[in-house]
Amino acid sequence: GNPSKFAPPPGCPGLPETTNRPPSHARTATDRMPSTLQPLLLFASLAFAAAFPDGLWTGASYDGIEAAEEAVALHQVEVLKQFANSVEEVKERVQKTAPGWALGIVSAVAGFLDETVQVPAVKAHAAAMSLAQAVSLSDLRPGGRPVRWEHLTVVSGDGTRLRATVAIPQQRGGERASFPVVVMPNSWALCVLEYTLKQQEWAAAGYVVLHYQARGWFNSEGLIEVAGPADVADASAVLDEVGKRAAEWRADAEAIGMVGVSYGGGLALLGAAHDARVKCAASLSGWGNLTRALAGQAAPNQVWFDILMSTSILVGRPDPQIHAMWESLVSAVVDPAANVDPLLAWAEERSPEAFAAKMCGRRLPVLVSNNAQDELFVSDAALMLRQTLHGAGCRVQLLINQGVHAMAELPSLAGIGGLVAHQPVWDETLRFMQAHLRPSKEPPPAGAQQGEVGHPHPPSRPAIRFQLRSPEGIFVAPRFVSYDRW
Repeated sequence: GNPSKFAPPPGCPGLPETTNRPPSHARTATDRMPSTLQPLLLFASLAFAAAFPDGLWTGASYDGIEAAEEAVALHQVEVLKQFANSVEEVKERVQKTAPGWALGIVSAVAGFLDETVQVPAVKAHAAAMSLAQAVSLSDLRPGGRPVRWEHLTVVSGDGTRLRATVAIPQQRGGERASFPVVVMPNSWALCVLEYTLKQQEWAAAGYVVLHYQARGWFNSEGLIEVAGPADVADASAVLDEVGKRAAEWRADAEAIGMVGVSYGGGLALLGAAHDARVKCAASLSGWGNLTRALAGQAAPNQVWFDILMSTSILVGRPDPQIHAMWESLVSAVVDPAANVDPLLAWAEERSPEAFAAKMCGRRLPVLVSNNAQDELFVSDAALMLRQTLHGAGCRVQLLINQGVHAMAELPSLAGIGGLVAHQPVWDETLRFMQAHLRPSKEPPPAGAQQGEVGHPHPPSRPAIRFQLRSPEGIFVAPRFVSYDRW
């Protein structure tokens, strides 16, 4: 477009002079860059943004930022097409050149090895987590219950097989108590190890913690359907598995909660909405309305769509319908006369807000946590989700943290929680689970005060909490302001 329309109005000092210069150099620089480097540029940019969300210094080069953004926008779709075409070419060559009997042998051997390595893998997994707890990695602390690990396959109603891991607390001598259950669906593009540290920590505190890989990701079968009806059915299949194994795991199948981050947060709310066996749900950096998330104020979020599609192609199998729906969304913005009914129906059945009456008819307790600088699932949308659920009768607790998408949750998941100031989101989530999943009748740990993690009767929390910004960012203890009403 015409760059002059971005000129600052008269008497508006402080904008860098480069704001008015058209970024003509961007195309030249990008055209000289091999297309194979575009994904590296994208992910390097993401890593930089995560580490320095406000830039390295106040006078950052805005024209350089514009150039990088334009480079990604110009070439990202083409890179994805080239990558997908390359994968398909390799598959076709293998199928044409290799005899059918050879492919059958390879497939059989791969399947045998996949099943055979499960036992040593489980033992290694358990040993690694015991060591991590002994050395107090991240949020882990020595002590608590012994934890047994199990890797399993959950078969959904349509025959799709989902990979899962479960951390099972062990009963002490003569004990007959059963343990509440927490189910954790994976985040977008993250593997089965995502919640390992939290599984160990919470199992040692007396919870059976099951993490499953949603359909289409890594070793789980099927296609990525973006929290569609098949994903909801998968969540119920996981709960069926919990019921079948309840006696073996000493699990309380009447006390089940769901927790997830990002994609897993949406799955947790949708699973709770459609299955009354879920007694509480926590969505961390999740969404309430999918249309609002991907095209808020009728502005398609192209950057995040490219990121999500890139990662899904790399480590999953996205349903082709996803791209078709995105094209429909973009077309609807350009052409007001376009038929958007199929798009709206597709998005609505993937939006927890659409099932508020179903979810809140039984006054489901819900924890919603989002981050103030998140440009995928923005904090304003989290407030709208809170208002919708609260108005429908749910008991909602809302937490707005500082940081970009999922940054309040990731340090503890990645094992670096001790390197930055402790973020309370996981503590709040555990308190929330304790308050609503028939908490253990054991006495609290020595020195624990009312309201601390580990106390059997945590008090009610403020309805809404906002984290205050700090110049030191993630390196100082966060402070919050709280409200009982909004």
